[in-house]
Amino acid sequence: MKKIYIMSTILLVIGMLVGISIFTQQRIIETSSLAARTPRPPDLVEEKKDEYKFPEFYRGFYLTASQAMNKERLVTWVERAKRANMNAMVIDVQNLRQQRVNIPKENIQYLLDNGIHPIARIVIFPDGLRVYPPPAGLLQDRYDAAIAACEIGFKEIQFDYIRFNDSNVALNLSLEQRYAFIEGILRRLREKVAPYNVRTAADIFGRIPFNRNDIIGQRMESLDLVVDVICPMAYPSHYWSREQQHDPYKTVYQTSKRAVERVQHAIIVTWIQAFEMRLGPNSYSDYIRLQMQAVYDSGASGYIFWNARNNYDVPFRVTEEFYRNRQ
Repeated sequence: MKKIYIMSTILLVIGMLVGISIFTQQRIIETSSLAARTPRPPDLVEEKKDEYKFPEFYRGFYLTASQAMNKERLVTWVERAKRANMNAMVIDVQNLRQQRVNIPKENIQYLLDNGIHPIARIVIFPDGLRVYPPPAGLLQDRYDAAIAACEIGFKEIQFDYIRFNDSNVALNLSLEQRYAFIEGILRRLREKVAPYNVRTAADIFGRIPFNRNDIIGQRMESLDLVVDVICPMAYPSHYWSREQQHDPYKTVYQTSKRAVERVQHAIIVTWIQAFEMRLGPNSYSDYIRLQMQAVYDSGASGYIFWNARNNYDVPFRVTEEFYRNRQ
């Protein structure tokens, strides 16, 4: 009798344990299922932001820092730019003394919100490098300016006057040493701004696509390795023959095409003349239109208008008509 009681007790305990185990497993399954159905709190949801889309073809113009700093003026410029089908704006982030200026971050965001690609222009050696090595701290100051521009939203850093002085033959440097020096500056720029997902660019003389041994230290093949964008300054009025000055289409076409042919990695975005100088038999409007057409025909990736005074009344009228006729 006592043995029967003991066996009954053991079976009862085993039954209870089995029941608890089944119940526990069921709760685990139910809890897992509920967790799978319950969305994560909004602050924990991983959102993948859209990557920035760079222009496929640059249609840009230059703007001084003072114009970009004033929100009211900038709004007007954006309205004009959009009517003229422009999609890029090169802005000084220095004053005439190469001191940094404080462009409000909200102004750059306004450009981005309106589909305008913001490019920060930084002058490296005003009038070209005359003293080698350059003054201590000069290059670091330019790099700091580039980083500051990235932090307020610029999507491209463009180094201008990134060259030796055009007439300085006295420096005891070979051509290869000059190329290596310029290339090194631009390589370090790319490294320093890499975390910001921006492009780097270098402005070059219009003659560089035609030359292979130039004293100013610019060479297409070297630049192709260290920047994303190369910008030949193809202002016909600055070329060395009257034929080149008076034939804006041929001059810009040949410069842009040769530049394209000499690179494998960088894209070519050509600076074109948006000011009245040595126009020859051409009207100012035709001078601009012919340059624009030349860029398209050359296979380059865009153009940028240069006018130091930001007088774009005629250029913008030309672009409005140009793109209206292309539709």
